[in-house]
Amino acid sequence: MTPSIIDPLPSERPSDAEIGPETLAPMVQDVLATMLELPRLAWDASPESGGRDQLMAAIRIAGNWSATLQIYAPEKLARHIACAMFAQAPGVLDDEDVLDAFGEVVNVIGGNLKGMIDQDCTLSLPCVGPAQPDPTSGGLTIVQDVCGAPLTIVLFQE
Repeated sequence: MTPSIIDPLPSERPSDAEIGPETLAPMVQDVLATMLELPRLAWDASPESGGRDQLMAAIRIAGNWSATLQIYAPEKLARHIACAMFAQAPGVLDDEDVLDAFGEVVNVIGGNLKGMIDQDCTLSLPCVGPAQPDPTSGGLTIVQDVCGAPLTIVLFQE
């Protein structure tokens, strides 16, 4: 099969052992910049707490390579993401819109991650809801300051 322009050459795809912050962080930055027009800021490898009112969105990649991707954000940041996604002013969107937007972000990041893996995998539907108290127990964790709030990305590879 001849590789297409939008399909990277197999040698350019990371193996499952290569999924680290140097792969995941730029991917997330690209999604935030392209999909939401949010600025690209520096990543921090040290986990931070986003406070009590955090949301979590998760998606599962299953197959020859399996992983769970989780993103955490304070509710205020999740609302900002929803406003950017739907091009709406603050206060216009309801809670369901916020959950839908946050779920779509993890879905796009998960889809991009799945596309980078040279394995046969499937992507689940996203799950979104209130976060557990400690989002950073285990897994590859990266944190980005987005509009003054921490966006935490956790990847559990199996």
